[in-house]
Amino acid sequence: MNYTDLFFYIVLFSQIMFLSYYYPKRMLIRIHTIFKNYPPNEFPKLYPESIDKYKKLAKRYQIMNHLIIVLGFGLILWFYVTPRTGEWDQVIVFWYFMIQFIPNMGIELWSRNTHKTMRLLNQDAQKEAALQPRRLTDFVSKEFLGTVFAIYVIFLGFNVYINQFNYSWYGGYLNVLIISGFYLFCGLIIYKALYGKVKNPHQSYEDRKIDIQTIIRQILSIVIAVTLYAMLQILMKAYGLESFKAISVSLYFHVIGFLSMQWPHLAFINFDVYKDKPGLTK
Repeated sequence: MNYTDLFFYIVLFSQIMFLSYYYPKRMLIRIHTIFKNYPPNEFPKLYPESIDKYKKLAKRYQIMNHLIIVLGFGLILWFYVTPRTGEWDQVIVFWYFMIQFIPNMGIELWSRNTHKTMRLLNQDAQKEAALQPRRLTDFVSKEFLGTVFAIYVIFLGFNVYINQFNYSWYGGYLNVLIISGFYLFCGLIIYKALYGKVKNPHQSYEDRKIDIQTIIRQILSIVIAVTLYAMLQILMKAYGLESFKAISVSLYFHVIGFLSMQWPHLAFINFDVYKDKPGLTK
Protein backbone atom coordinates (compact mmCIF):
# COMPACT_ATOMS: atom_id res chain seq x y z
CA MET A 1 0.00 0.00 0.00
CA ASN A 2 1.46 3.36 -1.03
CA TYR A 3 1.16 6.67 0.81
CA THR A 4 -1.50 7.97 -1.59
CA ASP A 5 -3.79 5.03 -0.80
CA LEU A 6 -3.16 5.43 2.93
CA PHE A 7 -4.04 9.12 2.77
CA PHE A 8 -7.14 8.26 0.76
CA TYR A 9 -8.33 5.77 3.40
CA ILE A 10 -7.76 8.32 6.17
CA VAL A 11 -9.70 11.04 4.33
CA LEU A 12 -12.54 8.66 3.42
CA PHE A 13 -12.74 7.49 7.07
CA SER A 14 -12.94 11.15 8.10
CA GLN A 15 -15.75 11.73 5.58
CA ILE A 16 -17.68 8.77 6.99
CA MET A 17 -17.35 9.93 10.59
CA PHE A 18 -17.92 13.62 9.88
CA LEU A 19 -20.96 13.34 7.61
CA SER A 20 -22.61 10.20 9.00
CA TYR A 21 -21.71 10.47 12.70
CA TYR A 22 -20.76 14.00 13.78
CA TYR A 23 -23.19 15.88 11.51
CA PRO A 24 -26.20 13.68 12.46
CA LYS A 25 -25.17 13.80 16.12
CA ARG A 26 -25.29 17.60 16.03
CA MET A 27 -28.63 17.46 14.24
CA LEU A 28 -30.12 15.03 16.77
CA ILE A 29 -28.86 17.08 19.72
CA ARG A 30 -30.65 20.07 18.18
CA ILE A 31 -33.86 18.10 17.64
CA HIS A 32 -33.94 16.52 21.11
CA THR A 33 -33.12 19.87 22.73
CA ILE A 34 -36.27 21.24 21.10
CA PHE A 35 -38.29 18.23 22.30
CA LYS A 36 -36.97 18.68 25.86
CA ASN A 37 -37.08 22.47 26.24
CA TYR A 38 -40.19 23.17 24.17
CA PRO A 39 -42.66 20.33 24.91
CA PRO A 40 -46.04 20.08 23.16
CA ASN A 41 -48.04 20.84 26.32
CA GLU A 42 -46.43 24.30 26.49
CA PHE A 43 -45.77 24.88 22.77
CA PRO A 44 -48.64 23.09 21.00
CA LYS A 45 -48.30 25.00 17.73
CA LEU A 46 -44.78 23.62 17.29
CA TYR A 47 -46.19 20.09 16.91
CA PRO A 48 -49.00 19.88 14.32
CA GLU A 49 -48.74 16.08 14.68
CA SER A 50 -47.97 13.73 17.57
CA ILE A 51 -44.54 14.24 19.13
CA ASP A 52 -44.20 10.43 19.18
CA LYS A 53 -44.22 10.50 15.39
CA TYR A 54 -41.42 13.08 15.37
CA LYS A 55 -39.39 11.03 17.85
CA LYS A 56 -39.76 7.97 15.62
CA LEU A 57 -38.59 9.98 12.62
CA ALA A 58 -35.56 11.17 14.60
CA LYS A 59 -34.77 7.57 15.58
CA ARG A 60 -35.10 6.47 11.96
CA TYR A 61 -32.70 9.25 10.94
CA GLN A 62 -30.18 7.96 13.49
CA ILE A 63 -30.51 4.33 12.34
CA MET A 64 -30.09 5.28 8.67
CA ASN A 65 -26.86 7.10 9.44
CA HIS A 66 -25.55 4.15 11.47
CA LEU A 67 -26.21 1.85 8.50
CA ILE A 68 -24.42 4.29 6.19
CA ILE A 69 -21.41 4.26 8.55
CA VAL A 70 -21.30 0.45 8.29
CA LEU A 71 -21.54 0.75 4.51
CA GLY A 72 -18.67 3.23 4.57
CA PHE A 73 -16.43 0.91 6.57
CA GLY A 74 -17.29 -1.87 4.12
CA LEU A 75 -16.33 0.46 1.28
CA ILE A 76 -12.92 1.12 2.83
CA LEU A 77 -12.38 -2.64 3.23
CA TRP A 78 -13.42 -3.20 -0.38
CA PHE A 79 -10.98 -0.53 -1.56
CA TYR A 80 -8.23 -2.21 0.46
CA VAL A 81 -8.71 -5.83 -0.70
CA THR A 82 -9.76 -5.23 -4.30
CA PRO A 83 -7.13 -4.62 -7.00
CA ARG A 84 -8.00 -1.37 -8.72
CA THR A 85 -6.52 1.31 -10.97
CA GLY A 86 -8.03 4.23 -9.05
CA GLU A 87 -9.91 5.41 -12.14
CA TRP A 88 -13.32 4.96 -10.51
CA ASP A 89 -12.39 5.98 -6.95
CA GLN A 90 -13.69 9.53 -7.37
CA VAL A 91 -17.00 8.31 -8.80
CA ILE A 92 -17.48 5.81 -5.97
CA VAL A 93 -16.72 8.45 -3.32
CA PHE A 94 -19.21 10.79 -5.01
CA TRP A 95 -22.02 8.24 -4.95
CA TYR A 96 -21.25 7.33 -1.35
CA PHE A 97 -21.63 11.01 -0.48
CA MET A 98 -25.00 11.01 -2.23
CA ILE A 99 -26.05 8.09 -0.03
CA GLN A 100 -24.83 10.00 3.02
CA PHE A 101 -27.02 12.89 1.92
CA ILE A 102 -30.25 10.82 1.84
CA PRO A 103 -31.06 11.01 5.60
CA ASN A 104 -30.62 14.78 5.52
CA MET A 105 -33.01 14.97 2.58
CA GLY A 106 -35.43 13.09 4.84
CA ILE A 107 -35.00 15.77 7.52
CA GLU A 108 -35.68 18.47 4.91
CA LEU A 109 -38.86 16.68 3.75
CA TRP A 110 -39.89 16.26 7.40
CA SER A 111 -39.49 20.01 7.91
CA ARG A 112 -41.41 20.86 4.73
CA ASN A 113 -44.29 18.54 5.63
CA THR A 114 -44.44 19.96 9.15
CA HIS A 115 -44.65 23.51 7.83
CA LYS A 116 -47.26 22.46 5.27
CA THR A 117 -49.41 20.97 8.03
CA MET A 118 -48.94 24.13 10.10
CA ARG A 119 -50.22 26.24 7.19
CA LEU A 120 -53.24 23.99 6.70
CA LEU A 121 -54.12 24.26 10.38
CA ASN A 122 -53.46 28.01 10.56
CA GLN A 123 -54.70 29.47 7.27
CA ASP A 124 -55.89 32.62 9.03
CA ALA A 125 -52.62 33.26 10.84
CA GLN A 126 -51.63 36.91 10.70
CA LYS A 127 -48.03 37.58 9.70
CA GLU A 128 -46.01 40.61 10.62
CA ALA A 129 -45.28 42.66 7.51
CA ALA A 130 -41.94 44.19 6.74
CA LEU A 131 -41.93 47.98 6.87
CA GLN A 132 -39.40 48.19 4.01
CA PRO A 133 -38.53 46.05 1.00
CA ARG A 134 -35.95 43.33 1.55
CA ARG A 135 -32.60 43.87 -0.12
CA LEU A 136 -29.81 41.37 -0.51
CA THR A 137 -27.42 43.67 1.33
CA ASP A 138 -29.73 43.57 4.37
CA PHE A 139 -28.65 39.96 4.88
CA VAL A 140 -25.08 39.77 3.59
CA SER A 141 -22.29 42.33 3.45
CA LYS A 142 -21.21 44.03 0.26
CA GLU A 143 -17.71 42.70 0.93
CA PHE A 144 -18.97 39.11 0.88
CA LEU A 145 -20.90 39.73 -2.34
CA GLY A 146 -17.78 41.35 -3.79
CA THR A 147 -15.77 38.24 -2.91
CA VAL A 148 -18.27 36.00 -4.70
CA PHE A 149 -18.10 38.21 -7.79
CA ALA A 150 -14.29 38.37 -7.65
CA ILE A 151 -14.06 34.55 -7.49
CA TYR A 152 -16.26 34.36 -10.59
CA VAL A 153 -14.05 36.86 -12.46
CA ILE A 154 -10.95 34.90 -11.42
CA PHE A 155 -12.60 31.74 -12.73
CA LEU A 156 -13.24 33.43 -16.09
CA GLY A 157 -9.62 34.56 -16.33
CA PHE A 158 -8.42 31.11 -15.26
CA ASN A 159 -10.37 29.50 -18.11
CA VAL A 160 -8.99 31.96 -20.63
CA TYR A 161 -5.47 31.12 -19.42
CA ILE A 162 -5.97 27.32 -19.50
CA ASN A 163 -7.68 27.45 -22.89
CA GLN A 164 -4.52 28.69 -24.62
CA PHE A 165 -2.75 25.37 -23.95
CA ASN A 166 -5.23 23.46 -26.14
CA TYR A 167 -5.52 20.44 -23.86
CA SER A 168 -7.47 17.69 -25.62
CA TRP A 169 -9.38 16.88 -22.43
CA TYR A 170 -10.24 20.48 -21.58
CA GLY A 171 -13.90 21.40 -21.95
CA GLY A 172 -13.11 24.99 -22.89
CA TYR A 173 -15.76 27.56 -22.23
CA LEU A 174 -18.29 24.85 -21.43
CA ASN A 175 -16.81 25.09 -17.93
CA VAL A 176 -17.73 28.77 -17.83
CA LEU A 177 -21.26 27.94 -18.99
CA ILE A 178 -21.67 25.27 -16.29
CA ILE A 179 -20.42 27.50 -13.46
CA SER A 180 -22.47 30.45 -14.76
CA GLY A 181 -25.54 28.21 -14.76
CA PHE A 182 -24.75 27.19 -11.19
CA TYR A 183 -24.47 30.86 -10.17
CA LEU A 184 -27.85 31.50 -11.79
CA PHE A 185 -29.43 28.50 -10.08
CA CYS A 186 -28.12 29.64 -6.68
CA GLY A 187 -29.32 33.16 -7.45
CA LEU A 188 -32.84 31.80 -7.95
CA ILE A 189 -32.66 29.99 -4.59
CA ILE A 190 -31.60 33.24 -2.92
CA TYR A 191 -34.40 35.15 -4.68
CA LYS A 192 -36.93 32.58 -3.46
CA ALA A 193 -35.56 32.85 0.08
CA LEU A 194 -35.91 36.64 -0.05
CA TYR A 195 -39.32 36.94 -1.66
CA GLY A 196 -40.89 33.46 -1.58
CA LYS A 197 -43.94 32.35 0.35
CA VAL A 198 -43.63 32.08 4.12
CA LYS A 199 -43.19 28.39 4.98
CA ASN A 200 -43.85 28.58 8.70
CA PRO A 201 -47.07 30.50 9.52
CA HIS A 202 -46.06 31.00 13.16
CA GLN A 203 -42.48 32.16 12.66
CA SER A 204 -41.77 35.71 13.74
CA TYR A 205 -40.46 38.18 11.19
CA GLU A 206 -37.16 38.48 13.07
CA ASP A 207 -36.68 34.71 13.02
CA ARG A 208 -37.46 34.61 9.32
CA LYS A 209 -34.79 37.23 8.72
CA ILE A 210 -32.30 35.02 10.57
CA ASP A 211 -33.31 32.05 8.40
CA ILE A 212 -32.94 34.10 5.22
CA GLN A 213 -29.53 35.35 6.30
CA THR A 214 -28.38 31.80 7.10
CA ILE A 215 -29.58 30.42 3.77
CA ILE A 216 -27.98 33.22 1.76
CA ARG A 217 -24.64 32.91 3.52
CA GLN A 218 -24.65 29.13 3.09
CA ILE A 219 -25.50 29.36 -0.62
CA LEU A 220 -22.87 32.02 -1.35
CA SER A 221 -20.23 30.05 0.57
CA ILE A 222 -21.09 26.91 -1.40
CA VAL A 223 -20.87 28.92 -4.65
CA ILE A 224 -17.33 29.96 -3.72
CA ALA A 225 -16.40 26.38 -2.74
CA VAL A 226 -17.76 24.92 -5.99
CA THR A 227 -15.95 27.49 -8.14
CA LEU A 228 -12.61 26.99 -6.38
CA TYR A 229 -13.01 23.22 -6.56
CA ALA A 230 -13.69 23.40 -10.30
CA MET A 231 -10.39 25.25 -10.78
CA LEU A 232 -8.59 22.74 -8.56
CA GLN A 233 -9.89 19.83 -10.64
CA ILE A 234 -8.62 21.42 -13.85
CA LEU A 235 -5.21 22.10 -12.31
CA MET A 236 -4.92 18.53 -11.05
CA LYS A 237 -5.66 17.23 -14.53
CA ALA A 238 -3.16 19.63 -16.11
CA TYR A 239 -0.36 18.64 -13.71
CA GLY A 240 -1.03 14.91 -13.80
CA LEU A 241 -2.26 14.67 -10.21
CA GLU A 242 -5.29 12.58 -11.01
CA SER A 243 -4.33 9.98 -8.38
CA PHE A 244 -5.38 12.60 -5.79
CA LYS A 245 -8.81 13.29 -7.32
CA ALA A 246 -10.69 10.95 -4.98
CA ILE A 247 -8.94 12.57 -2.00
CA SER A 248 -9.78 16.05 -3.24
CA VAL A 249 -13.45 15.26 -3.81
CA SER A 250 -13.74 13.76 -0.32
CA LEU A 251 -12.17 16.87 1.23
CA TYR A 252 -14.56 18.97 -0.86
CA PHE A 253 -17.51 17.06 0.65
CA HIS A 254 -16.10 17.83 4.09
CA VAL A 255 -16.34 21.53 3.23
CA ILE A 256 -19.90 21.22 1.88
CA GLY A 257 -20.95 19.38 5.06
CA PHE A 258 -19.38 22.03 7.28
CA LEU A 259 -21.11 24.85 5.39
CA SER A 260 -24.45 23.04 5.59
CA MET A 261 -24.11 22.74 9.36
CA GLN A 262 -24.25 26.49 10.04
CA TRP A 263 -27.70 26.53 11.64
CA PRO A 264 -29.20 29.40 13.65
CA HIS A 265 -28.58 28.90 17.38
CA LEU A 266 -31.70 27.81 19.22
CA ALA A 267 -31.18 30.55 21.81
CA PHE A 268 -31.80 33.16 19.10
CA ILE A 269 -35.14 31.67 18.01
CA ASN A 270 -38.42 32.99 19.43
CA PHE A 271 -40.35 29.87 20.46
CA ASP A 272 -43.06 31.87 22.23
CA VAL A 273 -44.94 32.11 18.93
CA TYR A 274 -45.73 28.39 19.28
CA LYS A 275 -47.63 28.88 22.54
CA ASP A 276 -51.40 29.14 22.67
CA LYS A 277 -50.82 32.73 23.78
CA PRO A 278 -47.63 33.83 21.96
CA GLY A 279 -47.23 36.97 23.98
CA LEU A 280 -46.53 35.12 27.22
CA THR A 281 -43.10 34.03 28.32
CA LYS A 282 -42.20 30.83 30.08
